[in-house]
Amino acid sequence: MRLIKRIGAIICALAILMSFAGCHKKDEIAVTVGDVEFTSAYYMCALVMADSEARNEVYEDLSDEEKTSDEVDYFSKKIDGKKYKTWVKDTAIEGLKEIAAYKTLCKDNKVELEKDVKEGAENYADYYWTSYGYQSILEPNGVSANTYKAYMTDAYYSSAYFEHVYGKGGEKEIAAADVESKLYENFEIVNMLEASFTDLSEEDIASLKTTFNKYMEDLKTGSRTFEEIYKEYNKIEDTEEEHNHEEEHNHEEETDADKEDEKELEPLDEYASIIGSEDTSYSSEQFETVKAMAIGEVKLVELEDNAGIILFVKKDIKADPYYLDNLDVTVRHLIKGDEYDKDIEKFAKTLKLQENKYATGQFKVEKIVYPEQAQ
Repeated sequence: MRLIKRIGAIICALAILMSFAGCHKKDEIAVTVGDVEFTSAYYMCALVMADSEARNEVYEDLSDEEKTSDEVDYFSKKIDGKKYKTWVKDTAIEGLKEIAAYKTLCKDNKVELEKDVKEGAENYADYYWTSYGYQSILEPNGVSANTYKAYMTDAYYSSAYFEHVYGKGGEKEIAAADVESKLYENFEIVNMLEASFTDLSEEDIASLKTTFNKYMEDLKTGSRTFEEIYKEYNKIEDTEEEHNHEEEHNHEEETDADKEDEKELEPLDEYASIIGSEDTSYSSEQFETVKAMAIGEVKLVELEDNAGIILFVKKDIKADPYYLDNLDVTVRHLIKGDEYDKDIEKFAKTLKLQENKYATGQFKVEKIVYPEQAQ
């Protein structure tokens, strides 16, 4: 799970344009953990993630004055009592040990990634590579798209092994009743329409408030549906949806089984949004507000500091089996995630680590530079 957080951390930091030193072979093995080998390029990915995480950690602890400074001396800081450079290097290695633990346990238990999971991982990698600037940061430093895809895909071995242990039929299977109880405790679904007041004039803000109040009254009286209001606010014409449906019908004909599978995966209300408690990946500051609402209740919430406005219609998450199926693994992680992480960490310590310092030595934390520094 920590690996996935590190993948997300780079979006905030967008760190690294690193120099290579010496002559190194393509696909050179930099680190071996147990039977799992990691190339120099792969090691660099781990170092990037660790450095990004470190900079985020440091930034969170800076004073308001330091945050507005043009330069932050990261290398003078400590994280968890360690010098900055030491923490980054140690965290990169720990990340590789975690990956090796997931992959080793999956191999030993004959757990493989499903085809659609691999394809999903690669699609996410492609998206981050092209849309979040990863290519411009990593490619000049010898990391190909394929290496990055491998790094992203490996993160999914954690979920695969978790499901093997705690999922349906697993040796530590979590009771269905416990999953259901945890789901309804930490998640709700709503129809939601929101507007930000950022950079708006007082006149525009007043106009938006009037519009949203009218929407609320229409929903309460039943004169209009949320779908009608949503389309009006977002300026969606019915002809657009009809065109999309026509395109779908032009796709290759599906089997009855395929259609049934797709039907099962679709929520009953296409306009419903999931919001969760603070312990979830769907965390929302409005969760407690929605939790206290009655099913079908309509509520207008004005955000603090005149930041914006949100219109809620609470839906019944228990009435749609889609969420019990779709959030199954997420909820199981809420219940047993901490236990799982500790077990993985314990197993990782049993794997022998071999570091090719000639290969890893070319990557110096102090040589990591940000794009603006490299111009």
